[in-house]
Amino acid sequence: MQGNTRTIGKKSAVIALALSFVLSGIAGGGPLPAKAREESVTKAVSFTDTAGHWAAKDIAAAAKSGLIKGFPDGTFRPEQSVTQEEFLALVERILPAFAGHEPDAYVRNTYLTHAAGRWSEKTYTHLASAGIMPTGTPTDSLNRLEAARVLLAALGHQSEGEKYRGTKSRFFTDLSTDDESKVMTVYPAYKMGIMAGYPDGTFRAEEKISRAQAVVLLNRLARQIEELYPGTVSEDEKKAMTQAVSSFVGKVMDQEKIRRYDDLVAYVKSNKLPVSESFLREHFSFMQYDVYDYIRFPRFNELIYYAKIGTSKYRMTVQYYSGELGGSVDKTFYLSSADGKTFRLIGKDE
Repeated sequence: MQGNTRTIGKKSAVIALALSFVLSGIAGGGPLPAKAREESVTKAVSFTDTAGHWAAKDIAAAAKSGLIKGFPDGTFRPEQSVTQEEFLALVERILPAFAGHEPDAYVRNTYLTHAAGRWSEKTYTHLASAGIMPTGTPTDSLNRLEAARVLLAALGHQSEGEKYRGTKSRFFTDLSTDDESKVMTVYPAYKMGIMAGYPDGTFRAEEKISRAQAVVLLNRLARQIEELYPGTVSEDEKKAMTQAVSSFVGKVMDQEKIRRYDDLVAYVKSNKLPVSESFLREHFSFMQYDVYDYIRFPRFNELIYYAKIGTSKYRMTVQYYSGELGGSVDKTFYLSSADGKTFRLIGKDE
């Protein structure tokens, strides 16, 4: 856990710079000079308009750590709303680094048109490969539903929504279970502790996110990343894990072009590949059907989280955009290794 804590700490320094200009109202004005950036991170800050505010402690802690900076007049303006592009820029800086790739024409025309030419265009393009794409325009105020959607994708946990497909349990008085798309976004965000409801039993999906709420949500995101992806995984282990999975998927789907499950099992056995049949069932069961659609596999240059969950067991979650058919998805692979150098692809319960 110490390794994770150090990582989050390094990210917080970067977040500090991001929030310094994104939440201080100069998002389009470029970064601060080097000296000013350093001072904004290290100098203790107090605000004239946060005393007694419900998020005062979070804001004060964030200011003390250099996470945020206020306006020149000494205010923080906690109730001022945050735009979608501002929130995405902040989220991007919390996430692990990933290369990403150029979006296809559909993504560019559907999700990136409004960001073209704006200061946030690179952020939108980068996060699109990870399937992190809000539905509004960059200058729209971020509402609670969009925040939940973005945060779930940022955590690689959008698939959690499947647990609530068809549910009749009603968590909030203002959210009908008939609205399945909202339920599958709001419920997992709530159950995972990313977002909370209000004391009156409502969720208020359309309510705008304030600057104060953005600070709280970013803190929760950082904590959730640390909790959901435990253990220390070295850079060499990450590279070896990624190579093990990506090379197998590429060989099977692109080079050998195997499309039937029995052929896949036979191929693995005849070549004595370090892949268990449980792994094959978890990720290639769609091949058992004569006619099938399948969610495209990732390219493995998208957002990837690594975790060590046992003495020799690892977990790798990829959050990515799988094409128009699949949309934004997360896919989790399990691996085992005795030396951290060679990996066997295994099933979740092995």
